[in-house]
Amino acid sequence: MRPILAIALLCLLFAAISAPGCLEGLPWIGAPVVYPKIVPVEGGTMPVPPVYTFPFQDRVVTVNIQPDAAVYSGAKAADRSARIYDQSIPDEEWRAGIYRALMSDPSQEGFFSALVSRFHHERDAYRMDQDEYAELLAVFVQSIPYESQDETSPRFPVEMYVEGIGDCDDKSLLLAALLGREGYRTALLYFEPERHMAVGVGCPGPGYQGTGFAYIETTNVSLLGIPPRELSGGTTLSSLPEVIPIGDGSLCYTRCSETEELWKAVEETGRQIALLEADIRIRESALMEKRDQLDAEKASMDRMRSHGNLVGYNMRVPAYNAQVEEYNKMRSGLMEVVERFNHIAGIHNYLVAHPHDRKGAYAWLSALPEW
Repeated sequence: MRPILAIALLCLLFAAISAPGCLEGLPWIGAPVVYPKIVPVEGGTMPVPPVYTFPFQDRVVTVNIQPDAAVYSGAKAADRSARIYDQSIPDEEWRAGIYRALMSDPSQEGFFSALVSRFHHERDAYRMDQDEYAELLAVFVQSIPYESQDETSPRFPVEMYVEGIGDCDDKSLLLAALLGREGYRTALLYFEPERHMAVGVGCPGPGYQGTGFAYIETTNVSLLGIPPRELSGGTTLSSLPEVIPIGDGSLCYTRCSETEELWKAVEETGRQIALLEADIRIRESALMEKRDQLDAEKASMDRMRSHGNLVGYNMRVPAYNAQVEEYNKMRSGLMEVVERFNHIAGIHNYLVAHPHDRKGAYAWLSALPEW
C-alpha cells in the first residue's frame, strides 16, 4: 500500500503545481519574475470614456473610442506589481519588465488598434510627415489632464484612457506605447531621485543628456526635445535618467533644431520682457516726478499772474516751456519702450501659446523681421 500511496501523492502534487499559476516561481520550472497581466472580466463595466478634444497645429482634433469594458475591468482588477522569485534580478530589470508588461498586454490590442486607426486617419487626411505624426501623438497624451495619483505602480494605458486623467508615469506609458507601436525608436526616461518619468524618441545627435533620445514631457503640452525648467512642485531634473528601450522601431524625430530655436526665442523674449518692464517702471516713475514738478511750477506761475505779477510770470515762462519739452521727450521715450515691450510680449505670448504647433510657430517666427 505504501508504494501506491506514494505514487498517488506524487500525482496529486504534480496536479497541484500544474494548475494555472502554480508553476510560477519554481526555479526549475517557472519564470523568475511574474509581471502584471490583464484577465478580461466578462460582464465587467466601466465609466463612459471622455471625448478627447485638443488643439493641434491650426485645428482641433477629437478622439472618441470605446475600449472593451471587459478589458478595462480586468486591467482595473489586475495586480500591477511584479512577483519576484529570483532575488538576484536587478531592480532596473524587473522595473522595466513591469512597464513593458503594462504597455504590451495582448488584451489591449483592440484598444490600441482603435486608437491608432483614429490617428492614422488624421495623419493621412493632413499628409503629415513622421515628425508631425510624432507631435500629434505627443500632444494628444500631453493634453490628457495631469494629476498626481500617489500610487506605487502605474496603470495600464487602457485604464488611464477610460478614466481621463493620469500622472507622469501613466501618461508616459501611453505615449511610449503609441510611439513604439508606430515604429519610432522609443524609450522611457525614468528619474528615480526625482520620482519622475518622461518619454524619449530617437533623434539625430546626442539627444537629452547623451541618451540619443529627444526628451518629451508628458505632464503638459510642450515642444518635443525641450525638457522642463522645473516640474510641478518646483522639482528640477538633475539626475541622469534610466533609459528603458521600448519596442524595436527605427523612426526618429528630426525637428529638434526647430524646437530648440523656438524655445530659445521664448527664453530670449522672456529675458527682454523682464528688462523692458524694469525700464518702463523707472521711466514711469521719472515721468510722474517730472509731471509733479511741472504741476507745482504751473500753480506757482498762475498765482503770480492772478496777483498781477505779469513780469515775474513772463520771466518764468521760457524755463517752464523747456521743462514741458523735456517732459514730452521723456514721455515719447517711454512710449517707444512700451511699444517695444508690446512687440516682444506679442512674440513671447504667441510662442508660449502654441506648443501644440511646432510647424506653424516656426514658420511664423521665421517670417518675422529682425526683432
